[in-house]
Amino acid sequence: MKTRISGSISAPMGKVFALITDIDRAREWMPPDATVQRLTEGPLRVGTRYRETRTVMGKPDTEEYEVTAFDPPNMVEVYADGTKGTAGRGGFRIQVFLDHQPNGATKVTMKGFVSRMGCLGVIAYPVIRGIMRKHLLADFAAVKAWIERQP
Repeated sequence: MKTRISGSISAPMGKVFALITDIDRAREWMPPDATVQRLTEGPLRVGTRYRETRTVMGKPDTEEYEVTAFDPPNMVEVYADGTKGTAGRGGFRIQVFLDHQPNGATKVTMKGFVSRMGCLGVIAYPVIRGIMRKHLLADFAAVKAWIERQP
């Protein structure tokens, strides 16, 4: 199952990419109850891992993400194996694509994919898709506001 959202951020593409991929500053825009812990040292690259905890359906949900594609300043992709986190099943992939707009802004497209949910995925498809879409929309709104406040 997949969902897709897009919108514009009033900042140059390079700045948007640098900030959207800055794991160490993610707490500045994420929901107050969310935490992010970097698990690998060094600059962001394919293989970088981090642990994220946020509230999903009223309960803490922790997943470990790994950067699986990294093409600055155009695209970044992360993947979480749900069998290693709170979900206990599934795979969660998030792709972020950036495109320069003529007015100097940046178009951001976020795609979320959920796989390997078994029978639960078939039965709960609308609920799971809705949860992912809700979080992508909230994350986009928060990161947009945060980036547009940066000097």
